[in-house]
Amino acid sequence: MMTEENNNIKFENALEDLEKIVNELEKGGLSLDDSLDKFSRGMKLIKMCHSRLDKAEKKIELVLKENGEFGETVDFEDDNEDEDK
Repeated sequence: MMTEENNNIKFENALEDLEKIVNELEKGGLSLDDSLDKFSRGMKLIKMCHSRLDKAEKKIELVLKENGEFGETVDFEDDNEDEDK
């Protein structure tokens, strides 16, 4: 079952698999069915990665709160963001 497989895969491996899927889809040459299968697999990997990142963020917040080093949440702003435009 795909859900069980996603729960057992490491986050880093999921990202590698996702990158391979994106490359294969961008390269083209796949049949419609193969493209749809890869797209579906990629979407499941994205959902799993997002869920794991959310859990990791919550764990970090909890650890910071427990150690009295957590105030209010601050959104991350990339200093290089303006350079990309």
